[in-house]
Amino acid sequence: MRGMSLFFDEEEVVLYKGSYTLAYSDVEAVNKSEGGTTVREVIREGVPKISVKTYALDEWFQKFRQYKAQDSIEVAYYDPEELAFSTMTAYISNFAFELVYADASAEEGVTSKTLWKVSFDILSY
Repeated sequence: MRGMSLFFDEEEVVLYKGSYTLAYSDVEAVNKSEGGTTVREVIREGVPKISVKTYALDEWFQKFRQYKAQDSIEVAYYDPEELAFSTMTAYISNFAFELVYADASAEEGVTSKTLWKVSFDILSY
């Protein structure tokens, strides 16, 4: 595995002119005590969130949509805190896409040359 590689269910994700950003957040509960003091309880610390931005041809655009439709996927990513690859069970959220280019001359039955700009978040369960 190479640094900055991303894998879904052991398949390397093609990041064509793309990248991903890794952020860590805490799952917390914030309440007020009877005396009015704010009480913060950290339930889970350092939960990863990966934001992906890339371009995709039809094949990978369809794969991204299929992965988005799944309840969960196994994601492997380079974790700078561990200086190694980590895995997590996750799902895809905030899936957005934009048509960048479509080859109008593609014949029926011939693979089209359509380019999509795709972005989404990978959220850990």
